[in-house]
Amino acid sequence: MIKPRTLLVYPAEDADDIKASLESTGCQVVHVSKATRALAKLSSQQFDCLVSGYELPGDDGLSLLSAVRETHPGLPVVLFTDSDEEEITERAFDNGVSRFLRKNGAESLRQLNTEVTDLTVNRSATVHKEEIEEHRPTPEDISRAVHEAPIGITMSDPTLADNPLVFVNEAWSELTGYDEGDMLGRNPRILQGPETDPDNVDELATAIEDEEPVTVEIRNYRNDGTPFWNELTVAPIYDDDGELVHYVGFQNDVTDRKAAERLAKGRAEKLAAERTVLQRILSRVNGLLSEITRILVEENERATIEQQVCEEIVSSKSYVASWIGTMNPADTKLQLSTQTGAISGIQSPVEIESMPNAVEDALELGSVRVCTVGSDERGRLAPDSVGARRLAIIPLVYQQKRYGLLGVYADSDDALDSREVELFESIGQMIASGLNAAETARMLTTANVLELEFEIYDETFPLSRFADVIGTDVEFVGLVRDNGYEIYVRTTRMNGNPADLLSLPRVENIRRVSETDEGYTFAAEVNTKEPFDQLGDYGASVVNITAEPTQATLSLELPLKYNTRSVLELLESLYDRVELKAKHERDGHEETTHEFAAAVNERLTDRQQAALETAHLNGYFEWPRQVDGEEVAETMGITRQTFHQHLRAAERKLVQSFVNPN
Repeated sequence: MIKPRTLLVYPAEDADDIKASLESTGCQVVHVSKATRALAKLSSQQFDCLVSGYELPGDDGLSLLSAVRETHPGLPVVLFTDSDEEEITERAFDNGVSRFLRKNGAESLRQLNTEVTDLTVNRSATVHKEEIEEHRPTPEDISRAVHEAPIGITMSDPTLADNPLVFVNEAWSELTGYDEGDMLGRNPRILQGPETDPDNVDELATAIEDEEPVTVEIRNYRNDGTPFWNELTVAPIYDDDGELVHYVGFQNDVTDRKAAERLAKGRAEKLAAERTVLQRILSRVNGLLSEITRILVEENERATIEQQVCEEIVSSKSYVASWIGTMNPADTKLQLSTQTGAISGIQSPVEIESMPNAVEDALELGSVRVCTVGSDERGRLAPDSVGARRLAIIPLVYQQKRYGLLGVYADSDDALDSREVELFESIGQMIASGLNAAETARMLTTANVLELEFEIYDETFPLSRFADVIGTDVEFVGLVRDNGYEIYVRTTRMNGNPADLLSLPRVENIRRVSETDEGYTFAAEVNTKEPFDQLGDYGASVVNITAEPTQATLSLELPLKYNTRSVLELLESLYDRVELKAKHERDGHEETTHEFAAAVNERLTDRQQAALETAHLNGYFEWPRQVDGEEVAETMGITRQTFHQHLRAAERKLVQSFVNPN
């Protein structure tokens, strides 16, 4: 029985047991470690089955499977791996694997033997063998096959001087570009050229001298000078007396295969380089993300957060210095609030014009910028000023609020590359989010507040749109956050039809709330949260809004130490023209109201708060009542019973907060 030939592609350290197991079933096993070597073996030898692992040196089994299916679509392939990832299994079958087995001990080896036997021996046994004695080819048939063979065939005569060619077939002439008449009587070394490897030539010459068969892949040149890779096999031929009479040569153009091997090798080298880079980055930032997260969770003072973050960065491998700074209102100076490592002691503020261009670019573009030694003529805070090689400038931005810049210095040229920069961009966002959380917590405990008044000259401002449609000034009454937003608006007169507001973008429903001698109140259901959510993210609460078709006055409250400029920049990013008209501090004696409201909000669920606000804004608590519970429930899209449950729970918590605030 012919032993089935199995090509085993597996890392050397794990291949011995698999090879021994397959050989115990009668397989003839050829082992290679790399995918490129496997493709080379398949191009030059015949195999009945291929068994491959998933993780291969410089490549993987799925890539090998794809390549094999292009060149050997009918070859049985078994993927034998200890990976349990479902994605690998799915991709293997998508790429045409014959069997997929998980390696998990001796039982899996027995299963592998069974599958390989089924794919090779059992299949071969079913093939019918024909009697061929009366169909053997004649000498003329063999001669014709040699002449018309699709590979180049030559014969040379070693009894003549210089062992010249005495026969070439048509395929050889097509391959080399030399006519039969030109080459007969000449040695085929004429195919050699400037890039022919002398070692290949020596190997070929030695084999011919020793009368041994040899196969080499040699760089040859066609008649027109075009190079190609020639898989050349040369073997001696003897007569009946054992005398050497000829050398037969077989030439096969393997240029495409060599190119594929070079491509595969380059890909493997590239993947290895990528892994090296990723390992280097991970070694640098390993633990940095988790430590910064811990700092942001545990600390609530901005100065402490900034100091600890910079110290943690400098304690990481390859980072020699770090700082955090904030800009003045004109963005002309950087005030260093924290500096650690080699940069300690730098006097600030520092003029932007004296610093590297990367600082100005990071401010303007809002993204990480990197500069290197010698890349910038401006030296303040540049890498060489602190003995470093590279400097990354990371904006600290939460939504549209700027908390300053983070500077990180590295002492090697391969640090702070594009991948590392992406990580630090995420770190910058984490830090800004943490600073925002700390600032928000401080706001809740701040007694005094700032009152700001803005004039907004933009017809797209939501309440200005309302005023334009109904033809009169409007005043903001309140806002209910439920599944969407419902804005309550009051006007002293009604020159238009509120239903016309449905023509506005983002407005989904309009309903009348009340109509009295003092004016009209209606509610607009909208599917946008602008600008209320954005203002809330900045810690601002809306006190009042009055609007005309082309102008609106917006009054806000902010904690005393809050950055007013950030709120102005937010509004300027939303609307064409915004002016800050008034800013003053309000005494803290009224702050207890806000603290009380905050305490109640902490106790209420979203539905309970929505029920309480909706009932209030719709006049449910007025006497006589303007609406009943069923009408309010309808506006919320819930049943009357559910509304009363939420409202009673909210009222109970409201009373508890008043009677027993602790």
